[in-house]
Amino acid sequence: MVARRSPASALEPANAVPASRWTSRPATPVRARREDGTPRVAPGVYLLTHEASPQFAKPITVRVIRELTDRCTYYDWAWIQVYVLDRNGDATERRELFVRPVGLRPVLPPSRTRAASRRRGTTGGNR
Repeated sequence: MVARRSPASALEPANAVPASRWTSRPATPVRARREDGTPRVAPGVYLLTHEASPQFAKPITVRVIRELTDRCTYYDWAWIQVYVLDRNGDATERRELFVRPVGLRPVLPPSRTRAASRRRGTTGGNR
C-alpha cells in the first residue's frame, strides 16, 4: 500500500519548521530599562571610554559582574561592579564604577596571546 501525501505537505521540505515558532519572538532583543528610562547594564565585556565617564580618558576593558541597583544615581547614570581586564583577558582588579550605560561599548573578550599561554605551560611544545 502506497501512502498518499496531501498537497500542502508536498510543497514543504521534510525539515520544515512551523511559522508559528518564529512569530512569537521579537525582531530585535529588547534592552531592559529602569523606571527613569536609563538602560540596564547586562553582564559582559565592555570597553569604557570617555563616553562612559570622564574618568576614562585612557580606555579600559572590563567584565561587568552586575549592576548595583540599590544605589541612588543621577538620571542616565548607573553603578556597576566590574573586573578590570588586562590585554590577555585576565582580571587584574575588582572595582565599582559610576558610568553612563549608553557609553559602554560591547567588545569581544581579549584572547590569550601565544606568549601568555606558553608561560602558563598550556602549549604542547617540547622546550
